[in-house]
Amino acid sequence: MNLWAFSVPFLLAYLLQALYSTVDMFIVGRFGNGSISVAAVTNGGCIMMFILNITAGLTTGATVLIGKCVGANDQEKLNKSIGTALSLFMICAGCLTIFLLAVLPFVLKIMHVPENALQETAAYAGICVTGVFFITGYNAFAAIFRGLGNSTAPMIFVAIACVFNVIGDLILVAGLKTGAAGAAIATVAGQGLSMLFAFFFMRKNVDFSFTLKNLKPDKAIVKELFRIGLPISVTGSLIDLSFMFITAIINTMGTAATAGVGIVGRINSFAMLPAISAMGAISAITAQNMGAGKPVRALYTLKLGIAGTMIFGISAMIAFLGFPEKIVGLFIDKNAFGAQETIEAGASYAKSFCLEYILVPVVFCTNGFFNGCGRSFFSMLNNVLCTFAFRVPMAWYFSTMAGASIFAVGFASPLASFASNILAVIYLSSGRWRKKGIKWL
Repeated sequence: MNLWAFSVPFLLAYLLQALYSTVDMFIVGRFGNGSISVAAVTNGGCIMMFILNITAGLTTGATVLIGKCVGANDQEKLNKSIGTALSLFMICAGCLTIFLLAVLPFVLKIMHVPENALQETAAYAGICVTGVFFITGYNAFAAIFRGLGNSTAPMIFVAIACVFNVIGDLILVAGLKTGAAGAAIATVAGQGLSMLFAFFFMRKNVDFSFTLKNLKPDKAIVKELFRIGLPISVTGSLIDLSFMFITAIINTMGTAATAGVGIVGRINSFAMLPAISAMGAISAITAQNMGAGKPVRALYTLKLGIAGTMIFGISAMIAFLGFPEKIVGLFIDKNAFGAQETIEAGASYAKSFCLEYILVPVVFCTNGFFNGCGRSFFSMLNNVLCTFAFRVPMAWYFSTMAGASIFAVGFASPLASFASNILAVIYLSSGRWRKKGIKWL
């Protein structure tokens, strides 16, 4: 399978996903309550990314399992894997929704959300949490199609969510002035429609019957799915937890700082798209190559992915170093409350954080490769270690220095990624990734 032919739909899907999250920020910044609404979306967005990464890890595990079955041409195990994945994800979605609704007030408290943005943050996050079922459902269907070798269908699913989200934002936020809450309603509605379309699309195009028998979880597959997917979920959720800690640190520096960093975060979702999409494609292709007994070809895919995504990373870094104020200024009405302070804070943070763009290609591509090899546990250890040994402590340290600035805090993430890359290269060179692959179901 050609990496870039398979990656392009991945890239377009992530592009659309980043687009509709960025549209929230753009429309809220232009038509909401200035830096207050932007700070609300920033804090609520941290919570939503935490949720997304919990489900995304397990769905990546499903992609790997299904891809292995496809590579081994085992139809019986393929059907069992699909049915088990769907039922397991729906159970997890229900449990996650109940848990998050219960702990949300406590989470907002420990994040030190600025008092003037607390009400909008609570509304945005609360509405988004009610849509966890839709988020999980979309990711489950997308994972199945990617494992089957179809990366175009997930792109279509997210395009539907994007279109309805933009329409909802324009009506609710720009038209009815509902602020961050309206953006959350538009997001959840778009994801719900996307999940419904994915369900009917799968019924028509995949040889799988949605019966109770087929949807009954298989214990062996559940165990294997958790073995592969749980470390990925833990990795993603802990990394996002670290960003919640960092957001809490930035919240203490004022609403403008929170809003400025939030805008940069939305822009990051575009700058890192090639690396993120390559990670998903590399994971799926590696799983199929390892299942077919072709580790050298899998390694070649990794090298190609790093080389290609590095070009985009360098371009993004140059853009942020050259025009930070202009880029950040696009996302907020310059006459709105706290706009100038938000632009200055965002530009200052971007100048140091943008070093991340030339480091994440290795981070994401090696993560995808190790996950596809069934070595997701190493990826988890590597990312968690570097996150809590570098990213969070460095952010805290830089924020407590004499004359602390948002510019200094921006260096925390590049330092963590640099350390992660060193460990990944050492592990890759050891060859241990090929000695123990995915267990046969």
